[in-house]
Amino acid sequence: MARRIPGTKALACFEQVARYGTVSRAAEELYLTQSAVSRQLQGLESWLDCKLFMRKKQRLILTPEGEDYLQAIRPALDQLETATLKLLSGGSDGGVLTIAAPPTFGSRRLIPYLPDFRARHPDIVINFISRIGMPDFDREQIDIAVLFGSGDWDGLEARRLEGENMVPICSPNLIASMDHAPKPDDLRQFSLLHIATRPNGWRDWLKAAKLDGIDGDNGPKFEHFTMAMQAAIAGLGVALLPTFAIGDEIANGRIIAPFGPPRASPYHYFATCPQNRVRTPKIRAFMKWLADHSRTENPGA
Repeated sequence: MARRIPGTKALACFEQVARYGTVSRAAEELYLTQSAVSRQLQGLESWLDCKLFMRKKQRLILTPEGEDYLQAIRPALDQLETATLKLLSGGSDGGVLTIAAPPTFGSRRLIPYLPDFRARHPDIVINFISRIGMPDFDREQIDIAVLFGSGDWDGLEARRLEGENMVPICSPNLIASMDHAPKPDDLRQFSLLHIATRPNGWRDWLKAAKLDGIDGDNGPKFEHFTMAMQAAIAGLGVALLPTFAIGDEIANGRIIAPFGPPRASPYHYFATCPQNRVRTPKIRAFMKWLADHSRTENPGA
């Protein structure tokens, strides 16, 4: 007996419209025209003899019947996609996984732990590249990108990893002539060193520390953490850096953190990938490993 199952294209259109609430966004995601998506929805509703969506203002929202149907078929769609991707990859959950991450976070918070991932997934080969900011996933063939921000990126699945605890650091020589133990208010005596990727870093830190009358915008700017670190070591001023980036330099005495405790940044690191690829086996494996690792290393993150 033939199965009574709608076409997969119609089901894909149904799922994407349910996710985004608009035909136009679903059409972009599926590389179809809006009229093609609308036709698929109309055909599915006719085939099921049931209304799946209703319009509320400018959005399409699921009817109770549509919500029940989506919840029932989504696991089957996931299984179908996983089986297809596995077959296309030669029957293996492995392959080459390309990861882009900011250089300091990548070198200090990811690369040291990759042997554990390799031991768990020996069939996945890691291709690790350095990127700051949003990459072009398609052009650069990137599977996963680590981004820093609020976690709200259009079209991306974002899994929170950890935050940044920022602390002012400087060369011991910079404060050697002071006649008292340094305190946060003494920062007004020094040049504040800025990092291009954290334009509000000093402003946020000074606000959290309740320090008024210090200009958190002026001062030399550097592109990377490592450049700001070297400027601080050279005595150019006080840099604001995340604690994970300064452990070795603090330990060997090249820098000190005399102006108060670390303070949490309002933003976090996220592992991201395009939403239409999140169920790819190799991506799903790495995302899960990252989440598990982050919970182990940062129980409160």
